[in-house]
Amino acid sequence: MVPTEKSFPRGGIIHAEAKSANANIIFGATQKKAKKGQQTKAKDSFLKELTEEYNDQLESASAETLRLDTLQEDMLVMGVVKEANATTLQIAIPGRMTARTQVMDISEAYTRVAKSAMAGETSDYHDLMELFPVGSIVYGKAIKTEKPGSNRPSVLLSLKPADVHDRLHHKNIKKGFVFSGAISEALEHGYVIETGIQGLTAFVACESAEQTLHVGQLAFLKVKQVKHDASTSSCTCVHVTQDALKIKSQNESNLDYILPGSIVRFKVSKQLKDGLKGSIMNESFTAYVNEHHLSNGLETPEDYELNEEYSARVLYVMPLTKLVYLTLNLDIKQRAEDEDEQEPAEPLKKGSIVEKAKVLRLGSGGVVLLLNKKLKGILSYSSIKANFKGNYDKDEVLSKYGRKTKHKVRVLGYDMFESSYYCSDDPNLVNEKLYSLEDLNPGDIVTAKMIKKDEKINGWTVKIGRLNGIIDQLYLANNLRYEVGQRLRCRVLDISVDRQMCYLSNRSEYLRKDAKLLTNLSAAQEGGVYLGTVVRCEPGYILVKFGDGIKGVLHRQNLSEKSSLSFFEGQTTTFRILSRNKDQITLTLPEDKFQLGEICPVEITNALDSGLEMKITYPADEDEDEDADTDANDEEAEPKVEEFLGLIPSSLLSDHVELIAAQKRIHPVGSHTEAACIGQNIFSLRDVPYFSGQLTTDWKTVQVGDIVRAYVKNVSTDQVVDLMVAIRDYNKVVKVHVKMLRLNAVRALPVDLSPDQLLYVKILSKSVETKTLTVSAKLTDVWSGDLSDTAKLVESYFDELLQIKSVLKEKSAPIGKFTLGATISVVFKGIDPVSNDWLYTVEGCPKVKALLVSSLAPAGNAVTPQVGSKQPAVILWIDYAEDLLLVSTKKMDIEHINTEWLIPSNLIGKTGMKAKVLLKLDTVIVCSLKKGSNPLVICPVRLHANDVENSGSAGLRPGDFCNIGFIHEELPIAVPETVWRLWKATKRPAATAEEPLGPVKAKKAKLEAVAEAAPVKTKKTKAKAEPTPTKRKAEEAVQPTNGQKKSQPLTNGIAKETPTKKQNGKFFEDKLPAKSAKANAEAAKGNAIQNEAAKARMPGVANFWESDLGQTKDASSDEEDAEPTAAETQTNANKKKRLSAKEKAKAEVKEEQRLREIEERNADPQARLETIDQYERLVIAQPNNSMSWLKYISFLLSNTEIEKARDLARRAIATISFREPQELRNIWSALLNMELAYGNNFDEVLKEALQSNDPLETYISVVDILKKNNQRERLAPVLAILLKKFKSEAKVWRLVAEGYFWLGKSDQVHSLLQRALRSLPNLEHINCIVAYAKLYEKNDDKDMAQTLLDDIVTSYPKRIDIWSVYVDMLIKTGQIESARNVLDRAVQQKLKPEKMQVIYKKYLELEKEHGTKATEAKVMQEAQQWVKNYAKAI
Repeated sequence: MVPTEKSFPRGGIIHAEAKSANANIIFGATQKKAKKGQQTKAKDSFLKELTEEYNDQLESASAETLRLDTLQEDMLVMGVVKEANATTLQIAIPGRMTARTQVMDISEAYTRVAKSAMAGETSDYHDLMELFPVGSIVYGKAIKTEKPGSNRPSVLLSLKPADVHDRLHHKNIKKGFVFSGAISEALEHGYVIETGIQGLTAFVACESAEQTLHVGQLAFLKVKQVKHDASTSSCTCVHVTQDALKIKSQNESNLDYILPGSIVRFKVSKQLKDGLKGSIMNESFTAYVNEHHLSNGLETPEDYELNEEYSARVLYVMPLTKLVYLTLNLDIKQRAEDEDEQEPAEPLKKGSIVEKAKVLRLGSGGVVLLLNKKLKGILSYSSIKANFKGNYDKDEVLSKYGRKTKHKVRVLGYDMFESSYYCSDDPNLVNEKLYSLEDLNPGDIVTAKMIKKDEKINGWTVKIGRLNGIIDQLYLANNLRYEVGQRLRCRVLDISVDRQMCYLSNRSEYLRKDAKLLTNLSAAQEGGVYLGTVVRCEPGYILVKFGDGIKGVLHRQNLSEKSSLSFFEGQTTTFRILSRNKDQITLTLPEDKFQLGEICPVEITNALDSGLEMKITYPADEDEDEDADTDANDEEAEPKVEEFLGLIPSSLLSDHVELIAAQKRIHPVGSHTEAACIGQNIFSLRDVPYFSGQLTTDWKTVQVGDIVRAYVKNVSTDQVVDLMVAIRDYNKVVKVHVKMLRLNAVRALPVDLSPDQLLYVKILSKSVETKTLTVSAKLTDVWSGDLSDTAKLVESYFDELLQIKSVLKEKSAPIGKFTLGATISVVFKGIDPVSNDWLYTVEGCPKVKALLVSSLAPAGNAVTPQVGSKQPAVILWIDYAEDLLLVSTKKMDIEHINTEWLIPSNLIGKTGMKAKVLLKLDTVIVCSLKKGSNPLVICPVRLHANDVENSGSAGLRPGDFCNIGFIHEELPIAVPETVWRLWKATKRPAATAEEPLGPVKAKKAKLEAVAEAAPVKTKKTKAKAEPTPTKRKAEEAVQPTNGQKKSQPLTNGIAKETPTKKQNGKFFEDKLPAKSAKANAEAAKGNAIQNEAAKARMPGVANFWESDLGQTKDASSDEEDAEPTAAETQTNANKKKRLSAKEKAKAEVKEEQRLREIEERNADPQARLETIDQYERLVIAQPNNSMSWLKYISFLLSNTEIEKARDLARRAIATISFREPQELRNIWSALLNMELAYGNNFDEVLKEALQSNDPLETYISVVDILKKNNQRERLAPVLAILLKKFKSEAKVWRLVAEGYFWLGKSDQVHSLLQRALRSLPNLEHINCIVAYAKLYEKNDDKDMAQTLLDDIVTSYPKRIDIWSVYVDMLIKTGQIESARNVLDRAVQQKLKPEKMQVIYKKYLELEKEHGTKATEAKVMQEAQQWVKNYAKAI
């Protein structure tokens, strides 16, 4: 379309400047000058001159409503209460705006009462919801503020009488004056009023015996009588309702005393396009009524006759122009109160859809609509404009909204002032299914979009359509990775109307179709079972939360001791309602589905820090009535199933601590395995072999002398250990003392027990009356002393390792292809500064890391390899959880270790073999034989589960040499020779010929009742024909079965398990019958007789348990010592035990030499510290030296002793003197580093550090720590705190600027500099600018750096140091010519000789290094000339 223009005569037209459409808008309304009337007389009276002198006053040409940009500061505005809570009022004000009023802005009296109530000193306090019902009319002073998190300002409304009435004076108060005052004091006969008017006191008499007003409450008052004095006035008032605020006197000449909310008589003088114009107070003041503030929302200005008077309420008065704006709608309160009671008042709710909204007209501020044939709606022009992007034709857009056209709109809200609904026809809003909270119900399944992570709750804020939601950490599935913008399927659990928020969960338990949710309090019936989440665990109770905010209490006293320990925060499971008293719900647990020891097929559903959540699926129990009503077609339907939820704690994944993380790795979400039930909903993986190998003992069958499995529950401060025993129908705790666990085989070693640690106990007594057991957990009571049992314990450890390896190999994990003892090529990456371990990566497999522990690293003056260099290494151990190989790069280790896993036949049962300790783990010690090529040798740390003193590894340290003895016939499993000799002396005697061996019983459970109903075939081993069996066979035949863990045949490293039986949805049964009481008694009697005979035959063994293992330990051999031959061993054995005098003397000399070496090593300050004792001596000698403590902490961290390192840091803080603040800060920094790297209590530790140290120095250290640990999200708020609290410190601004550069916010550094210059004193400005210039130069922004320095030398030419910095910076960047120009400028300055000497010296150095002889001579000549000129001037 070609645009056409109107033709004009020759010469064209003059293009005048277009006048702005808003040029005449002043103070909220369009203004125009009124024409002056003709003066008929030149001279008039003095009064007439005064009245006509300002006749050119500004008058409004329209009745526009109030807007945010026309709202003036400290302007008095009428408002209506929309919403009230404990601390805030939401008040509607004209112009569809909402203001907030805080609890401290009500009145001075209310503030005083609120403070007293918080201190517990008064009962006169009433909350805002009671004092300000919805629809109450108020007026206050408007204050504009910035809305948090938004660029749009918000409005605060102060209702304090002192703020509202600050312009009023007591002498101008007249009878009939209407105002709002606060009740300051309630007396028996009336109220003392807080007026806020200077010099005015007021009193309201009680008309009835009951006092209806409360202290601090605002009330409308009318002056009945008033007395004026010179300095004060007093008045008596009456309380009036907001409908009776009429001003009877029409002669008021001061608008300041006509307050908003007052009712006046309005006379219409003109009908405007957007409202009415008229006057009040006998035409003393001009007033306007907007078309949306008429008495009826559907009325128009044409419906009002000219020169007629109407009652109107004052909304506000523009401060400077004194133009009054009114509303003819006097029933605002009634409309608001009937909002929920009468359907005609407001039948539409927020979010409602109106299919056919009819256009009435184009009004001011928007299109006026007719909703449902009787209600008024507004479609604002701003919402229409929002649908278009870029340029558009306004007339073309509005042509769509012609009169009587119909549109589909959504109601966004209701405005009480305009009696209309504001709407939107935006298709995105209209078609949105979830717009308001009323569109949601607890229990609904929705799709939520992740918005951002909320650090306060460690959860996420989400969007569901147009609604806001929160997924708390307790309700967040832990097996997923979350990102902004990700969409999740969630279940609605709770809806908060007050916070306009819904609470969701994406946990699989809540998303199941058969999840039984409690979403309504009325549906909570006693006996009902519902799904809930544990939100708090207290010593006496457990708090559980259901849907719709319903909470219940589970008292621990109603639970068994086993069940009471099984709960943790965030656990989601089913609970049964025990009782209900209104909204107080008491819970209990559903009936036990599974018994102790039952083995079930489980599916892993979630991975938590505390363990693995799992579920068991089994057929549902069907009622007989339902079965009778089913049709033939139902037989084809899928069978109903039920799901049982449980938890496998991390400590129950494996018997071995270092394998727990690996077990978690091979059991991901969705995997299937078997687990044994040990509690209400607690299952165990580690106990499956135990319970599958034998019958589970119950209270009836347990006998005195039985050995049963137990778990550590707690260790009290007085060294009493609480144990839970694996006995069905017995839920009590048995107690033993730590001293009862010790054998004192190794002196002065503490006993360290952890929860769920495995122990065995022997039943000493059984009381049927009290149903109690007395037990012993002493090693000699539960273990026979046979080292072959220790070998089987280590063998089970390797079986578990092989199982983990095979699973990872099937999943193609890179770590699964490596083998112990294999030689690989590693690439050096560096040395850990804390632990001094050498870090490598495996060549060809970058995902697998290798580690050379510091104890195996080359010592002394060994050359550290270059980063990236390759070295051969031998694998000593494999950490399958962290994809980590522990290696050795020593040539000797590579030559002596091979990949074989079977020992040579000549080493079976052999002792005295010399070996070197390479690694010491939690469960085993890795050694290598000194001579020949042999497999790695594994020594157990503990000989038995009850070996709490770790006597199997007493005194062994990495790097030591020791003699060992093999205890396994195939695998390289051994113990130190001293241990071997001690325990071999207590071997059990073999079975004699008089005691024939019976057949070995099958492992499958075989109850007599079951056997009669359905016989099961079992294999039986026939007795041997030989009259005297061999020793080894006899020992195998008499293996104890009463509670001992029996080994099982291995296939590919995994124990074979007998198939379980599945009946009626149960898949779990015990596997091995226990011995009868009679057999146990006979065996115990026989063993006692044989032990007595053994003691009689073996002198010296009687005091065996009291012997000290440390005294019998041989001294460690040197590396050059030769291995003793068989002949030498035999010769030494034949020697007499008693030493001669010469031999005793030699022994004493040798012992003295050994002690001297120890003392010299301890006294040498350069000696390398390798033991805890050495570090303890170091910190005792230097208690105030933080470096000594930090070395000790690094040593503990290198051994993964995280908790001990934390405790040591706390100990250091308590030890170091308070006069050493820097040393204390070093320790706090180390503690913060540890929490950041290994813990989750960083914020708590930071609070402690700030309270104990200089906050500024602490924050500076924190910034450095966060940068080193790459914690970008944490750094930004710390920098904000620094700017807020320490803005007067110059070094803070430099530190924050460095942080901005590190965070990539270089564009904000310049504005930061401007803030710094505004905050710092003038003396600091130059240094601050120089510091920022250096930062810009450091971060490759050379132009900005040079600009800053150039400005300084221009403004402060006498600062020689700045000239030098400027020149050095230019030289460093290679800008030699620019440096010359700067120096030329410097020498032109009029400075003192000493300063000029510095400049010329700098100039001369520049020319010597970068110039020529000629330029150098030129500078010399200029310097000499300057000296001559200066001498002449003097």
